[in-house]
Amino acid sequence: MDVDNEYLDDPEFQLLIRKYLKYLLESLREVKSNLDNRDFEKLRLFGHGLKGAAGGYGFDDFSKMGSKIETASLSENIDYLKNLISDFEAALKKEYQRSEKKL
Repeated sequence: MDVDNEYLDDPEFQLLIRKYLKYLLESLREVKSNLDNRDFEKLRLFGHGLKGAAGGYGFDDFSKMGSKIETASLSENIDYLKNLISDFEAALKKEYQRSEKKL
């Protein structure tokens, strides 16, 4: 995570991060459904939102993934989207587990 060190030990910031990660985990079911239904517009919107919000929480890698999801959705590249969503899910679960250890 690339958040300034002054925030890393702040319990309130850690709680916000945990809530954001939980929100993303809960969103995965809908994202996967949109992937199955080839709803590229909803996938694009998810990617766009991830790109914008994740960086504010210090998750620059998630922000980059969001950008890739957004772009792949525009080109309707389903195979690439499947890989991106799978990679995002694995990284998200890993980060969520890491956040559990901090609280």
